[in-house]
Amino acid sequence: MPGDDEQVRSHYHGEQLAERMLAALRNAGLEPSPETLAPADQFHSYGHRATRDLAAAAGLQPGERVLDLGCGLGGPARMIAAEVGCRVTGIDLSPEFIRSARILAEACGLADRCEFIEGTCLALPFEDASFDAVITQHVVMNIADRARFWAEAFRVLRPGGRFACFDIIRGPNPAPLAFPLPWAREAAISHLLGEESTRQGLEAAGFRAERWEVVPPPPPAVFPPGRPLSLALTAGADFPERVRNAEAALIDGRLNLLLAVLRKPA
Repeated sequence: MPGDDEQVRSHYHGEQLAERMLAALRNAGLEPSPETLAPADQFHSYGHRATRDLAAAAGLQPGERVLDLGCGLGGPARMIAAEVGCRVTGIDLSPEFIRSARILAEACGLADRCEFIEGTCLALPFEDASFDAVITQHVVMNIADRARFWAEAFRVLRPGGRFACFDIIRGPNPAPLAFPLPWAREAAISHLLGEESTRQGLEAAGFRAERWEVVPPPPPAVFPPGRPLSLALTAGADFPERVRNAEAALIDGRLNLLLAVLRKPA
């Protein structure tokens, strides 16, 4: 994939992800749904709770057209489609993520409300003013050309549309980060910005902030061995170590969590 975001998902590994997830649910006697899949398909702090909070903060309404930038396996898209009634398009660089997202949407009975496209967020394959809302969660840490990422989100929003993000940003503690981290096993593909730089960049793109909140760190993640699904299944065996490094940085202020809702002027 072209562009400086070509390694956005390189830290997630595995093939046949959808098939493995569905098999794990069957073995546990569970039916596929946005709720049962959430432990393995919500690649961000607070999991499906964060998706619900972001949807509420953005004021998503039934029938609205929503774009999820860096959609991963499509968990947030499916949850928003099922619980809010939006029509959601997800875009991601990973062919395996997009292939699996489509299979999982079909398994959940949501294929008519969810569309998944392989592509880069730096050159979105959509016309201007195509969406009522654009969301993104824990994706920009891998994007060096942040201005282009935000400019594309702004372009595809209709006038008056909302951009809602739940992002990891650099905190006030300047001490170096310990790698590996959930989004990068090495510093070369980690492109964090601080709170002030993030707001300045979004406003330079044309957005106007309506909500801006630094969110407390979540409780420590748990990866019980008997659980049917977890992020370790989709993100690799070293994922617990990567999460512990991020948790430590969130606690001591090297990292922060930002929830923001901004609007494109009408």
